[in-house]
Amino acid sequence: MPDTHEPGGEGEFVVLPDCDGVRAPTAPGTEVLATHPSGRPLVVGVLHGDRLLVSRTPTGTVAVLGFCPVDRRLLESRLAGARTPSDMQRAASSLPGSHHVVVSAGGTVRAWGTLAHTRRLFYDARALASNRADTLAVGATALDETALALRLLLPGVPHPLSETTVWQGVRSLPGDHFLELTPDGRARTGRRWSPPRPESTRAQTAVLLREALRTAVHARVETGAVVSCDLSGGLDSTPVAYLAWQRATRLVALTLTGLTSEDDDTGAAVRAAGHMPGADHRLIGAGGLPHALEGLFDNRPRHDEPFQGLQSARFLELARLARSAGSRLHLTGHGGDEVLTAPPSYVHTLIRQHPWSALNHLYGQRGLRRWSVRQTWRMVSDRRPYGAWLAHSARHLRSPMPGQWRVPPPLWHQTLRLPPWITAQAAQAVADALTDAARRARPLAETRTQHLALENIRTSGRIARLVNQLTAEAGVQTATPYLDDRVVEICLATRPEERSSPWEFKPLLREALEPAVPRGMLQRSTKNDMAEDVHTALRGQRHRLAALCDDSLLAGMGLIDAGELRQACLAPQRPGPLPAALILTLNCESWLRGRLSPTPRIAAGGTVPGGPGP
Repeated sequence: MPDTHEPGGEGEFVVLPDCDGVRAPTAPGTEVLATHPSGRPLVVGVLHGDRLLVSRTPTGTVAVLGFCPVDRRLLESRLAGARTPSDMQRAASSLPGSHHVVVSAGGTVRAWGTLAHTRRLFYDARALASNRADTLAVGATALDETALALRLLLPGVPHPLSETTVWQGVRSLPGDHFLELTPDGRARTGRRWSPPRPESTRAQTAVLLREALRTAVHARVETGAVVSCDLSGGLDSTPVAYLAWQRATRLVALTLTGLTSEDDDTGAAVRAAGHMPGADHRLIGAGGLPHALEGLFDNRPRHDEPFQGLQSARFLELARLARSAGSRLHLTGHGGDEVLTAPPSYVHTLIRQHPWSALNHLYGQRGLRRWSVRQTWRMVSDRRPYGAWLAHSARHLRSPMPGQWRVPPPLWHQTLRLPPWITAQAAQAVADALTDAARRARPLAETRTQHLALENIRTSGRIARLVNQLTAEAGVQTATPYLDDRVVEICLATRPEERSSPWEFKPLLREALEPAVPRGMLQRSTKNDMAEDVHTALRGQRHRLAALCDDSLLAGMGLIDAGELRQACLAPQRPGPLPAALILTLNCESWLRGRLSPTPRIAAGGTVPGGPGP
């Protein structure tokens, strides 16, 4: 099968075991994308903006779906000598880019997605796997109400419960694991990756990061293509825009203006565009776009899970503008914050390894983040293992939320809280789920710094994935180069105290890209706070938001008190965590309304095209 690259956004596919009589959910236009060595269908689906690379060897078949800057000849050279599924997995695991990999050898299938969860894989008891949870849920699977209640947690669902889905019987594969499907209908998982020890200096990793980012951007831009990008003027999107400009035939750079009363983004973006002659730089006033919360009122079932961040209709509108300018690929700086900086809890590890150096960082972080002496001592002295911290959090979910000032430093994770409008029954279900998970929970990495960094990266990747599902409607694929596996690995291998600093803004990125981009592009040390934009939307739309509480589906499930939620929608929104909690809840309500509408997104299960009958 030749390499293909069709226009559009996210595709949809199902991975099947190597056995007869398999039935899988199908979407209109479904085709067989790859076959097992036996000739049975291995991957079926519809590809839009993703590339497909299939290699067949005497041992088996490897299919790569997504972005991978490797041609078939190089892939086959990597696979030379591989004899077992494990051999083929090891050979394919180090491929650069952002993609799914599916391997079939000896009747066994192994498949996986990305470390950052930009490409996720889901599976069920039928030994079927898919890149969308709702594909596996079609026809017979009910919603999991406890999983929905967990989605109301602020700031988000912690590991390992973040691997649950809102569909009963459908599981998510962690990014550091592979899924194995056997011919007898069994599915199991195994670890394929472990986080690197953060022992490299900034100078050592800067060279690697520069090359990885250049590859992540340049290899995505096809010869003769028109490409669009965010150009916020910030330190994440600006280098990505410049690298894209180096490669693209035409670059359309989009800058939102007037989002805050103290907007210094626009000036920085204009200065950056001055370094890119010929770029089509478009300033888009906020008044000409949907408001920040408009996506909450659109109940079309685009996503396979509730949105975790700000589900803004602006993503779709900007994708439409990009598409009208001829772009089918939109590059963003999303994920830069999470990979380029270490969580402030790095001082917890540093003080045990290099105490004198750690004191300097501790004083700097405390001043920058306004930690009290008590908060600071609690953070550095805490020795609880992850499971104990999770169990403790389960007992304090309904304690008062932290205020705007002096937000406590993270321990293993940010402080977990439930909103005041959750019912006692739902709060107990969440607490029970956390308590049960605490008994077997293991952190994602040896240190809490690396653990929380991975948590943050995965959260960022899940949001990026849902944004891509949204922009796919406009025929535009949204790409996040900072969240490619290779970039993630390089950043995690850097010493946390050299990745983050109270006195420097993203020092790793500056050192990596100083030789590659104009000096003026890396001078900015500020970042606009979008809270004002959100608060303006909350004030202006409070009656529409309150109307979402009428006949609330969450209330009908017994998860929230609709009256309390209505009161919160109508009340003045003060700075602090409550607006974020409100948005999380309304995201779930909006998602439910779309999912329980009478028109299904795809058809029910059927016989795989080109495959054996039932």
